[in-house]
Amino acid sequence: MDNDTTVYSNCSSPANYQQYTWKHTDKLRKTAKSELREDEHLRSQGLAQMREFIAKSPHIKRCRTDALFLLRFLRTKKYSIPQACAMLEKYLTVRQTNPAWFERMDIDDPEIAAVIDGGYIVPLLERDDHGRQVVLSVAGNLDLSRVSSALLARVHFMVQEVLADDEQSQICGYVHCVDERELSMKLMGMWSLVDIKKVADCIQNGLPNRINGFNLIGMPSTAATLLEFCVSLLSDKLRKRINLYRTVDEFAGKINRKILPKEYGGTVPMADMIDQFKERCRRKRTQLLAMDEMYIELSKMPGHCADSCRRDLEAGMIGSFRKLEVD
Repeated sequence: MDNDTTVYSNCSSPANYQQYTWKHTDKLRKTAKSELREDEHLRSQGLAQMREFIAKSPHIKRCRTDALFLLRFLRTKKYSIPQACAMLEKYLTVRQTNPAWFERMDIDDPEIAAVIDGGYIVPLLERDDHGRQVVLSVAGNLDLSRVSSALLARVHFMVQEVLADDEQSQICGYVHCVDERELSMKLMGMWSLVDIKKVADCIQNGLPNRINGFNLIGMPSTAATLLEFCVSLLSDKLRKRINLYRTVDEFAGKINRKILPKEYGGTVPMADMIDQFKERCRRKRTQLLAMDEMYIELSKMPGHCADSCRRDLEAGMIGSFRKLEVD
């Protein structure tokens, strides 16, 4: 497997890439084929074309070019190369234009560690019955005197970044479960309408992940207007993936209960899940901090050079991907 997660400064290096090797189950291979149209030829061609796009784009100055990173975009866009390249540009742009949300994703940062230790957000240890990564967020586990919207956004995006190179999650997707039973006016008031719009734009257009569901548990009636506004910002596809549950029991009845924390009817205490996730963050710490080195020259984005590079690529083999339907 291509494990070189270096952020390259000229984007055409290295001259030779480690050969990607599939090391997963035949079942996952079949899922990738049926849902993403992925096979060895398409994957190899897609990686080569994305690397060519990066190397020929004068505005992309520093970027990861390893397989696991690029496969995030290829799989999210079902191997539509133009759309994968556009999402890569958007990803680099949102990271760079929102440094308070994306820089210094460090589990050793006391503010981040406090949010994680408090149990606000944690990926579950086991996947659901469809092989999807489940992420649980609990509004009531926040100390509102110690957090800001920028910190919460950085924690959410850090969790996503830690999980993003996992190939099963890239293929099968994610489910986000949000326990809103203790959602307060103070927490809602931390988020400006501008920030909510920016977050919605990031989720839909800038972050390469396949979101298969949003499960909202115990949403208070006082949040109805905010929910309506947030939903209005989402695509029809994502709107259809929002599920509302009045109680934890109602929610737990729709999911394999054993994968949930013990506090929600499962077997593993949330504290143990948090400890294992923090260890996973520590293993990724160097890589996460290195991601801050990625750089896109925004002043060149609207120029003819970037458009010309994209037209040159689309005129070749990747043009044949244009008609693929993207989910």
